[in-house]
Amino acid sequence: MKTSEEREQRAYERQELVRRAVDAADRIILDGSDGSEEETNWLTVEVARKFNEKVHIVFQSALMRKDLEL
Repeated sequence: MKTSEEREQRAYERQELVRRAVDAADRIILDGSDGSEEETNWLTVEVARKFNEKVHIVFQSALMRKDLEL
């Protein structure tokens, strides 16, 4: 079992990873946008939507497998 310090360190590393991923996505979006607020917002929403779809498919597949086992 991990110590409290190890768990805290891993939690910090995960949060840092998430922060870096968001920063990278922001840079890519801003570099590709025409600079308008509307396009930047649209691109941001589309990236978020794609990530949501990706995660939804994974969880939906896992749930379907579970249902088939019963």
